[in-house]
Amino acid sequence: MYAPAPAILVADTDIPTTQLVARELRQAFPAVETRIAAELFGAELGGRPLVISRLCYPQFSWLPGYLERRRIRYAYFLDDNFWELTSETSPVLAQFFRHPETVATLDAFVRGASVVIVWSQRLGEYVRSRFPNARVEFVAPGFDVAKVLALLEPRASQSTRSPNVVRVGYPSTPKTSVTALVVHIAENFLRKFGTEVVFDFIGWMPERLIGAPNVVHHPWIKDYDAYLEFKISRRWDIGMAPLMGTTFDRYKTSNKYREYGGCQVPAVYSRVSPFMESVRHHKTGLLVENEPEAWIAALEELVASPSVRSTIAQAAFDEIRLNYDLRITGRRFADVILHHICA
Repeated sequence: MYAPAPAILVADTDIPTTQLVARELRQAFPAVETRIAAELFGAELGGRPLVISRLCYPQFSWLPGYLERRRIRYAYFLDDNFWELTSETSPVLAQFFRHPETVATLDAFVRGASVVIVWSQRLGEYVRSRFPNARVEFVAPGFDVAKVLALLEPRASQSTRSPNVVRVGYPSTPKTSVTALVVHIAENFLRKFGTEVVFDFIGWMPERLIGAPNVVHHPWIKDYDAYLEFKISRRWDIGMAPLMGTTFDRYKTSNKYREYGGCQVPAVYSRVSPFMESVRHHKTGLLVENEPEAWIAALEELVASPSVRSTIAQAAFDEIRLNYDLRITGRRFADVILHHICA
């Protein structure tokens, strides 16, 4: 039986991950109060399930000790391997996350947690190896299948899209590591297909593609629900998920696969972790090496065959609905919290 008390989520910032964790919690707890770390003053942390998400800012290094002295137990959520974030992945973020004070704060939150919850089995293994005494639990991340189904049905009947245009989607934050690959792909398709194949970017797009007639760019949407609704409204025929497979990348969760599969978008993925562990090649997506020719060949295969796209999209959706439905993952998320904090 779930605790009657509402849960409180304390997060580093208001990013999509924070909204996704809150969504998981709302599947089981009667209410969820979300507090961004900068707005922590005045929050009542005791007497209810407490989840701290990704917080490792040095200015909050006092918090684990504060909670321990007051015997307030908490779950610490982590979805990225900040210990392995190097300049290869992000020069700016690496300066912060590799700073000794940041690392020490991150370590303190992990050591003080009653349980560390991760969305990646590989990340869970890493945390256990680094902190042998930590209690670490892997919980599969969820996807709101019911919400997306409600959005997909009216979009299908209202579409005014030209049947002669194939739209390739790619939502992303800045990723300099894949810039050359993405530019090469888009320019190749422009030469071969003109504007019959259009690349639709949300968030980030390589500067070199600005002004290209087969490219559309949309600004990033901070609110996850609004982002997901906009993404569905674009009616993508194909999705892209390039990832270079750095050490940092290997510990990530396969969020792109859950989103593409849940939105019934057939997609091409880099043959690296975490996609190798989640995508079944030619069944629920296409896995390719990070070579321009391999990417172009895979995308061309999907462009040329609506039937292949439809088969892959359905298989991926069926898998997401079976293994990642939010109504199931949210209850599992809550079970772990209640077992380690409220038992």
